[in-house]
Amino acid sequence: MWRLAGVVVGVYAAVCILSDLGAGISDHPVGGVLLITTYLIPGLLVAARARRDDPAWAFLSAGMIAYGAGNLYWFLRIRDMTPEPLATWADALWLAFYPACAAALALLLRRRLPRVGATAWLDGLIAATAVAALVSLPVLAAVEPAPHSSTLGVVVNAAYPLSDIAVTGCLLGVWALCGWRADRVLGLLIAGMGLFAAADAVSMILLWQGVEMPRTLDLLWISGLFLLALAARQPSGRRETGQPNIWLSTAVPAGLAFLSLGLLIFAALSERSVTTVTSLLAATAVTAAIIRMIASVRTAEQLGAARRMARTDELTGLANRRHFIESLDRELATTDGPLAVAFLDLDRFKEVNDSFGHDVGDSLLRLVGARLSDAVRDPVLLARLGGDEFALLMPGMGRDDAAAVVDRLLSTLRKPFLLPEVDLHVDASVGIAVHPDDGADRSTLLRRADVAMYAAKHGHGGPVFATGLDDHARARLTTLEELRAGLDRGELVLHYQPKVTVGPERRVVGVEALVRWQHPVRGLVYPDAFLYTAESADLMGRITGAVLDLACRQSRAWHDQGLAVPVAVNLSVSNLRDPAFPDQVAALLERYRLPASALELEVTESVLMTDADNALKRLGTLRDMGVRLAVDDYGTGYSSLGYLQVLPADDLKLDRAFVSRCGTDPRSAAIVHSTVQLAHSLGMRIVAEGVEDDEILDRLREYGCDYAQGYGIARPQNAATTTAWLAQSFAASPGMGRSAVPNLA
Repeated sequence: MWRLAGVVVGVYAAVCILSDLGAGISDHPVGGVLLITTYLIPGLLVAARARRDDPAWAFLSAGMIAYGAGNLYWFLRIRDMTPEPLATWADALWLAFYPACAAALALLLRRRLPRVGATAWLDGLIAATAVAALVSLPVLAAVEPAPHSSTLGVVVNAAYPLSDIAVTGCLLGVWALCGWRADRVLGLLIAGMGLFAAADAVSMILLWQGVEMPRTLDLLWISGLFLLALAARQPSGRRETGQPNIWLSTAVPAGLAFLSLGLLIFAALSERSVTTVTSLLAATAVTAAIIRMIASVRTAEQLGAARRMARTDELTGLANRRHFIESLDRELATTDGPLAVAFLDLDRFKEVNDSFGHDVGDSLLRLVGARLSDAVRDPVLLARLGGDEFALLMPGMGRDDAAAVVDRLLSTLRKPFLLPEVDLHVDASVGIAVHPDDGADRSTLLRRADVAMYAAKHGHGGPVFATGLDDHARARLTTLEELRAGLDRGELVLHYQPKVTVGPERRVVGVEALVRWQHPVRGLVYPDAFLYTAESADLMGRITGAVLDLACRQSRAWHDQGLAVPVAVNLSVSNLRDPAFPDQVAALLERYRLPASALELEVTESVLMTDADNALKRLGTLRDMGVRLAVDDYGTGYSSLGYLQVLPADDLKLDRAFVSRCGTDPRSAAIVHSTVQLAHSLGMRIVAEGVEDDEILDRLREYGCDYAQGYGIARPQNAATTTAWLAQSFAASPGMGRSAVPNLA
């Protein structure tokens, strides 16, 4: 189709050139057929491109076909009239082209730009009115109707340049709305309408001057129509191409506004008259430019404020994480020298939130931020990363300088903070990483500073440098991931340590379940190597659930063998914070068809003190179910007698630190003796841990202790060994004395 169109246009171009040279070929019928064909082909090409879901091109094709039909009417009815009328039905068809183009342009804009900002609209208005004013100046100045012209003829013929001016200005405005992007469709539309407007302007000027129009002028109209058709032939999936050009979007509106201002000055100072239409268009462009400038200034202020907010912590007014990361990246990119990064985390801040509420916690953070900010000096950057964690960027500082800065900050923090509700003392843990010793990139420095901060939090010995700590952190992370996988694979196992009466018979009264991890590579791993890591990663809930399940399963097996002994399991803080934990225990007892007395749960004093209210509530529910409760490691924690008064416990387990020395240390002996009396007076039984020999066992019997456990009685063993031990113990006669309990030590 395009090849045929090219042939037709080429032939018609030759006809027009020969006609202007005097050959007169265009008056021949063949020349007329070529004329009509070349004007109709572009519209037909666009009609072939138009689809039901793309009405923009349908409007454009309708306007172009109407324009071609106008040429057909002119050729058949008007061409031979002398003189030629200034207004005919051909003009109606030709003028229909412009509103159709405007509708197509509006639909294209709506499809491409569903949302347009106020600045873009102002740019569009500036471009449209400024271009229209500049084009209208020479065009309208040439309009000088002949004396015999009718009003209709003047209006109709003036409509062409005015319409061209309007459509061309609108196209420039649409380009502005699109952000002055390099858009092929808009470029072709602007070029096509530009040729069309140029041809109309020349035609109108020649018409008013009574000069016969050259046939080659038709080539401008036809070329413009074919450029419009080419725009319609672009792929349907095409959207704006390229990025908005910041220079064009600023320079073009400004240049057009200055030209419009110059046009107004020219109109005011020149003796030549400038039409009212031109002056109004230029004034509109200048006014829109002024409004656009005001809007740009406000937008710049808002962007500046938004940028500051995006890089500032809302609570403290310090730099936020984004600002800190940007600054660190900038420093790393521009220096090869020393640079220190420090993470500062407030100690026990969660207790402040839990005890006094988040409002007091926020007030404390604001005061901490203000005090730290007063203590730092350029070039140190202080930022709040989130929560109670702060960070320091210290350009040009090595270990000694960074340590001095941190020591000054820690000293500042130790002064009390005066809050309306309470006066608080705050301390912090700080980890420091130094470039390039601890890392040459941002990720490594931050990771190692974080590791050092956690090491400082656990060590409580002032700031800690990252050097040498990374291997420990990697090993801890590896252990944690392997533990997660081990829980999924069921790698936890239980060893059991018996508890016996202190009397001569040494009757077995229960066993304590002690967790071990059967690692596929490292072998049997003891709890001190993984429980702390599990607690910090919130895995204790899963571990306790697995231990309880294993303990209840083994207890069921012992009951079936006639070895009914209670099994004790240790609890953690996370268990007593879980409202569903009592229901979990009840479900296990029901699943394994065990009485509540078959299970004993042990909690340490530190667990009780961490979240006392919830701990007492959960323990009360478990005690009401019939589960026995014991306070483990008594004497090593807070030893609050107030909690013993309300604690629903059955047993006190005295820590081995006192029991193992009660035969040699009078003070330890006094503590053991008085604790036994305290437990009995509270209606509890006392369990002595860490019994190593018969001498200690005799001393405990003398004090009236109820039960004992330790290596001197039996070491923790796996389920099979413990089962054999229990079977032998149960088979022995109670009257056989100490030999009734076999020695596994």
